[in-house]
Amino acid sequence: MEDDIATHGCVMFLPEKPSSPTLQILAFETAKNMSRLIALYKSLTDEEFSKLRNGTVRSAGVVFLNSTNESYLLGLACKEKLEDLNQIASVVSRLSKRCVNEELTRFETAYQIMKQGVIDISNLDFNSKNAVKIIEKMEKYARATSLLYTSLTGLNELELSEKRMQRSNNENINDKISFQRKQVRHFKHVSLWNKKFDKIVALMARIICTVYARICVLFGVYAPGLLATVTTTTTKRRSIRRLCVSHTKAFHMKPKVYPEADYGGRYVKEDDKMKKISKSGPILIASKMKRGATRFISSELSPESEGLGFGFLLPGVTMTNKASTNVNQRLIQSTPANTVGASGLAFRYANIIINAETYFHSTTIITDDARTHMFEMLPINLKQTLRGKLRCQCHKDERESQGLAEWWKEALAEIIGRLAPVARDTLRWQLERNLEQQKLDARPTVLLFQTLHFSNLEKTEAAIVEMLVGLSYIYRYENRREKNDVGT
Repeated sequence: MEDDIATHGCVMFLPEKPSSPTLQILAFETAKNMSRLIALYKSLTDEEFSKLRNGTVRSAGVVFLNSTNESYLLGLACKEKLEDLNQIASVVSRLSKRCVNEELTRFETAYQIMKQGVIDISNLDFNSKNAVKIIEKMEKYARATSLLYTSLTGLNELELSEKRMQRSNNENINDKISFQRKQVRHFKHVSLWNKKFDKIVALMARIICTVYARICVLFGVYAPGLLATVTTTTTKRRSIRRLCVSHTKAFHMKPKVYPEADYGGRYVKEDDKMKKISKSGPILIASKMKRGATRFISSELSPESEGLGFGFLLPGVTMTNKASTNVNQRLIQSTPANTVGASGLAFRYANIIINAETYFHSTTIITDDARTHMFEMLPINLKQTLRGKLRCQCHKDERESQGLAEWWKEALAEIIGRLAPVARDTLRWQLERNLEQQKLDARPTVLLFQTLHFSNLEKTEAAIVEMLVGLSYIYRYENRREKNDVGT
């Protein structure tokens, strides 16, 4: 009994573990990145990937202006998703420095190790019950934090209104302020404001790793130099799924994607036999394994420390560093020289196309001011090309005017049908990225390869000129017909 009391007394005087601080003002930045992470996770389902591959990649505008190469376009989509994920991971890395749990504080190193391919992803199954629960929890936190932001904004406006009323005893506004403060207290309690760094970093870190593994599964065949490869190794105790980064020759099998929902069996050559393994990835790498150690060629940064990574690091692993291209280069800066994006005209051309579409479908006649405004938006080389084309059109026989006008309407409908969706996606992409600075729940829906940024410059400019020539002819015909109607 005395021993128990002595032991209990010793425990009482042990130093307490420090408590994890709460996010508070950092809740808003966290919510914004949490929303982006949720959107990224949901964009990687079989159904969404099928829409991307069979719909977006094959849309008329993308095929006409950007590329007919499916692998190239999906590679661009993969790189943009990785770029978004890396940006979210960098925010989580900063937050992890405030964690109490030592393993969480080393998230940045663990993430780099994961991208090296030295992890066990057996516990990172996409759409598992655990992952779905985490996503639902993060959605709840992000929604509550957005409501907190709205409540704080409303409270600030009410308090400013009270000051403008010069201390007048207005019970109505005082009641409103009192109610709004209660709302703020409530949302602070249920939102990220009151949540601890350790809890939130643990949730987001888990999903970041799951998303990276999923990107490798879906896009590995389209970006083999950018991503790790999913392989499976069976031991006596369990089956280990791992991400491997290697430059050895791969045994490729093209995956089937939803709605068939059958990825087919994957095979890897091992000891002159074809061994069926995991169904989790579209590409596998046949590499010779040595007992006790596995050597991976790094495609990115090679961290010096080992043994980090939330229990994902495989035992007995060594790594080799090898110089390679900087895969972290921003996608928007990597456009070829012959594209609209490289010329810096994507946003301007998108506005020209949208204006042309508006005028084409308008029931009223295009005014001279509108034509002048569109002409002034063109760069010098297109102005010269357009003038030359318009001179040729002026010499057409007036007797052919009606038939030619109908022909131009059909041709313009086809041209605008190709250009307008890409132009709208260009403006939407820009708008979504700007609004991310302001809104907590901003969720990008457009990828860069869907925009004019990767469109062939020569083909795009030729299409714009043809579109404006057609509009000009229709304008002259409609204007001439209106004058004739007035004269009669």
